[in-house]
Amino acid sequence: MWFNGQPLASNSLDRGLQFGDGHFTTLVIRHGHVEFWQRHWQRLQQASSRLAMGLPAQQDVTRVLDDIAQQHPNAVAKIMITRGNSQRGYAPDAATPINWYVTVNPLPRWSAQGIAVAQANMQVAQQAALAGLKTLNRLEQVLLSQERQQRQVDDLIVCDTSGNVIEAVSSNLFWFDGHKWRTPRLTLAGVDGVMKQEICAHVLPATVSSLATFTEFASAEQAFLCNTVLGPRPITHINQRPLAKSVLPEVVYTWYSNVLSNSSSSFS
Repeated sequence: MWFNGQPLASNSLDRGLQFGDGHFTTLVIRHGHVEFWQRHWQRLQQASSRLAMGLPAQQDVTRVLDDIAQQHPNAVAKIMITRGNSQRGYAPDAATPINWYVTVNPLPRWSAQGIAVAQANMQVAQQAALAGLKTLNRLEQVLLSQERQQRQVDDLIVCDTSGNVIEAVSSNLFWFDGHKWRTPRLTLAGVDGVMKQEICAHVLPATVSSLATFTEFASAEQAFLCNTVLGPRPITHINQRPLAKSVLPEVVYTWYSNVLSNSSSSFS
């Protein structure tokens, strides 16, 4: 094997790099506190179970995160799990130990400033076996990010190949249709985000998981995006149409303000 033109002694390579054979979660450390840890750990457990892949011991992961939190009390940490190293061939070896990685980056400042969105030209594939999981296969999101940059919009609303609204480029989606709060049904595509789960469980518990076309979504009175790193962000325009309400729902704003002020140092 050669790397950047230089020969290496081994022909074995991480399957995460070879095939995207793995999964990850991205979490926030704020005031030395790992936010929503139990949901992140459940996400890793669920993905490893559905992909028939091993998982490191939770205490080993939390030890690393504790060390990071002491050095970087406000940071973004990404935990990646892969099926380990192998040579050529898709078939995995059950005896091969997993690899796991943790990276750390600066934590961006939250902004509740509204954003304008447009419908993405690119659609995402349907695959029930992977729906909801945050696998290392992110080429669709890479291409969508390129489209967003080329079109110079704040974000794109992405549909699947059947025309169902799924998510934004890297965020989950909520909208109010005049009667109920809704979020896309993610049984065939999309990522079931940690912040989306928290909002559905504790902030907007009456939210309806819905199959909807972009046209149905675009008639919303109010809408917002959310992910763990950037928090909730209100949508002001959909395909240049201004929304009747262009701010976050008060209950979401209040909830997230409390999250930001949480100074606990324990895992939760």
